[in-house]
Amino acid sequence: MSKSDYKYALIPGRHQALTVFQQSYLRGLLQKDREGTGFSGCESLSDDLQIIWAVTSANHGGTQRNPLSGERRIGMIEKFAAKNDIPSQVYPITNMKPKENFAAYVIEDIRIQSRGSTTLTPQNCVVICSTPSVIAMYEKLGYEIAYAELDQKSMTQRDVLPWDVVTEIIKAGKGWRDSRLVRESIEPTCFEYFETYGLGDEIVEIFSDPLIDSDDGDITDTRDYTTYRQAFEDNAWRKVNDFADFVKPGRILDVGCATGQTLKLLSEHPALFESDFYGVEAARPLFQIAEQRKNSGDFGNQNVYFYQRNIMRNTPFGDNTLDTIITMALTHEIYSYLGKDELERFVRRMYDMLAPGGVYINYDVVGPVSKDDIVHVRFTSSDGKNPDSVENDLDGKAFHDWLESLSTEARFLRFASDFRADEDDRITYHKQVIDDERYYVMRRADLCDFLAKKDYIDSWSSEMHEVFCFFEHDDWRRLLEKVGFTVDTGSRSIQNPWLIENRFAPAAEVFTLRDGALISEPHPVTNTLLVARKDA
Repeated sequence: MSKSDYKYALIPGRHQALTVFQQSYLRGLLQKDREGTGFSGCESLSDDLQIIWAVTSANHGGTQRNPLSGERRIGMIEKFAAKNDIPSQVYPITNMKPKENFAAYVIEDIRIQSRGSTTLTPQNCVVICSTPSVIAMYEKLGYEIAYAELDQKSMTQRDVLPWDVVTEIIKAGKGWRDSRLVRESIEPTCFEYFETYGLGDEIVEIFSDPLIDSDDGDITDTRDYTTYRQAFEDNAWRKVNDFADFVKPGRILDVGCATGQTLKLLSEHPALFESDFYGVEAARPLFQIAEQRKNSGDFGNQNVYFYQRNIMRNTPFGDNTLDTIITMALTHEIYSYLGKDELERFVRRMYDMLAPGGVYINYDVVGPVSKDDIVHVRFTSSDGKNPDSVENDLDGKAFHDWLESLSTEARFLRFASDFRADEDDRITYHKQVIDDERYYVMRRADLCDFLAKKDYIDSWSSEMHEVFCFFEHDDWRRLLEKVGFTVDTGSRSIQNPWLIENRFAPAAEVFTLRDGALISEPHPVTNTLLVARKDA
């Protein structure tokens, strides 16, 4: 290789922080300081070397893997480069599932984004990287590596990595500004940037969130979002029609807004044309779809704003500032993952954010009346297979197909094994033979949880954590009144006839045993509509 062949130096990474070491190292490369950088190819670096920053997962933010948004990271790099006189180009790289040829994808994405003006090859570009698995990908393509924080001989870390700074911020919590490691390791321009936009505090909040524990910002990493989104959007119109007349115009917030379908439907109501609509969603995949819908004009010219966050940890809304708050299919998740006390705290937060005279509307699953009563159930066994054992180690599509093949009775047995197992809160049941017929004896609420979930085979692992029938409708009324709400007469329990006809009735016959006789039971309610007002 002849002198001055390397015109570019590529730094691929998530770039959640910038360090003093990076500042020194890049200056060393620009000055061709072989001794200072440890890069043996310094003599091959061009005098007009350009640093190419590939910001991976640039479309992610607000998650534990990527706490800072791509826009913030790009802005930080641009400011760092300008302040330190480091010739740079910055390219956002969209996240994708792990793939062996990701390095080639990054190179090609940069070429496309630059319209061909920045075409990186092993002949004109060196790669700056200290992650062995990433190094291997670029070496496979023929790129020479500048090992940066990694000692090339021992392959051990020789200085603080950017993620080490993030880890220290998490560890230090609210006192991160006083951390010696942060102060000594973070590049001053980066520290100033963190201060300006409150990024350190944002990182601390994200990692202290008790609800969001997956890298993508959701409460679970086993949910099938394609199925979830379709089901939510298909049913939204029916639910919105049930409560639209109770919505008070003004500032309207949908907490757990998913893809924004509820807000879209409400924004089409003439009485709400002058309102501002806000959606808060914690799960990144759903938030991104909501943003895309907004950008593509799905909400017309209405004032619609979306935020990705857990509203209990970080909210843009102060007390007494909202006219209507809506939650749909959310409160059961709070109860399931955090418990009753946290659910009450959530409801109190809704109360506090509402202005006097404001209304809180909650539409969610609900337990049946007399949920703790014991029932006798005859499950259908002729609608699928009945294996000798319902235990196996299948996963993915194989597990999905196996679940789909089971009879209702067999699927109940697997449900009883899986449901709330991680929480050590399994359902209990026993079998009883009456007049040569086999019955399963259990709490009415446990039966309804099974009937409501038995067909969620696309997200079975996720659904096994979530309890639907923890409250009856009247339990909700008591909680709302305890917090301070006045419960509107429009509140009611609801039976979804489609669920009853297509999911419940074909699967099970339900009886109560009275004086030795089995009495057929009516089908239960499935949902609750709660309209609660904050007194003016």
